[in-house]
Amino acid sequence: MTDTFSPEPPLIHDVPQIISPLVRRITANNPGHMTGPGTNTYLIGQNEIAVIDPGPEDEVHTAAIVEAAKGPIRWILCTHTHPDHSPGVPALKAATGAEVIAWSNRNGLKTDRRMRDTDRLITDEFELAAVHTPGHAGNHLCFFLEGERLLFSGDHIMQGSTVVIIPPHGDMQAYLNSLHLLLDYPLVAIGPGHGEIITDPQEEVQRLIDHRL
Repeated sequence: MTDTFSPEPPLIHDVPQIISPLVRRITANNPGHMTGPGTNTYLIGQNEIAVIDPGPEDEVHTAAIVEAAKGPIRWILCTHTHPDHSPGVPALKAATGAEVIAWSNRNGLKTDRRMRDTDRLITDEFELAAVHTPGHAGNHLCFFLEGERLLFSGDHIMQGSTVVIIPPHGDMQAYLNSLHLLLDYPLVAIGPGHGEIITDPQEEVQRLIDHRL
């Protein structure tokens, strides 16, 4: 079990950075007002790889993911279907044959398996638990890496900023409820969809709740 996630490796576009023995991060070259330094793609595992959020449709980013894997990519998981997180799925699936896993089909995403709250992806190396966190989007999932107590938060929590909540798919009450849900998880760190690793997770979740209220 990893208890610390430091020192924080730099956010360099399309260059893999080691977060922990099981986790690598690749930041897409799509920085902007809504995406911060770019969308983070996470690779989990060494022998069989799960990819969380392949990011935008970008040949360079997809190639960087495949090259960084160093093993077969078996699963592609999406936190949600906004254009900076899921459009990279088809190219990565075509290159790897991986199973696509998400909450639902939406915005052009086609799933092979749908996950619900507390569903698990269990491998010989790790367990990822789905956490349904609507608010930013109704189909939003976070993924909790059980052994390392690391939460991959997609756009539920961003480092250094707060997320957009726009009806009808965005819902402030659902967002607050989802934040409260995370206070029950024994988090050591959060791997956000945008920005650096958050190493004070409970404090950050409570700060967001207070800010939104």
